[in-house]
Amino acid sequence: MTTTEQLTGDNGFDPFGRDPELAERLRPRLDALLDRWLKVQVEGSEHLPTSGRALLVASHGGALPWDAVVLLAALGRASGRHVRPLVEDPVMTAPFLGTLLTRLGCVRASQDNATRLLDRDEAVLVFPEGMQGLGKLWRQRHKLMRFGRGGFVRLALRTKAPILPVAVVGAEDTSPLLFKIGGLMKEKSLPYIPVTPVIPLPARWRIKVGAPIDANAEIPEPTDITVSTLAARVKDLIQRDVDALVEDRGSAF
Repeated sequence: MTTTEQLTGDNGFDPFGRDPELAERLRPRLDALLDRWLKVQVEGSEHLPTSGRALLVASHGGALPWDAVVLLAALGRASGRHVRPLVEDPVMTAPFLGTLLTRLGCVRASQDNATRLLDRDEAVLVFPEGMQGLGKLWRQRHKLMRFGRGGFVRLALRTKAPILPVAVVGAEDTSPLLFKIGGLMKEKSLPYIPVTPVIPLPARWRIKVGAPIDANAEIPEPTDITVSTLAARVKDLIQRDVDALVEDRGSAF
């Protein structure tokens, strides 16, 4: 099997723009962010396969996409492999931020990109809540939004990738969305301007990776109803774990 490292271009980037050299240079800073500032703890890392394709389905929150960076670093460190978060267009097209996330290993969210990554036997991380997740106000923290129409289930069925539910607590405390200023950035494809602290707050993060789910075994004959049912079950599993992590963690700071 050809490795990700072997599939780099003349500029050193992989086909999706990840820069292994930059990622390695930034690793000590990301480790310091995880360990000293955010006090990240990961449960269930044994469920992460050390090789082969995997589809990680995570809860989403916080006004800024710190969860993508934290999960990329924390799950990568726990599993010893590159985890590829799929991030929304308004984030990935933002000046500087989008480029930095791309160089670290994030990829613009689309079914095509997800399929290409899984066909390379990579570990792909998706946020089914999408912009709804980033748009949750402080009072809505720790409550999952709608998971769309089950696109991640169809992706798992098509690529035969196991689904791993991932619960995340801390993103909404580190980057709380206080309120939104809407209607000013439509030309930039942003639905609103988030009002949030620029510097991430030192909230304590908890991450739990659940046991893998074989979508093909669960749904031998996919229909809209069976796909939606499995998507709802995955959402319920993640919400259950989020609630348990919030209770176990206690104070956010």
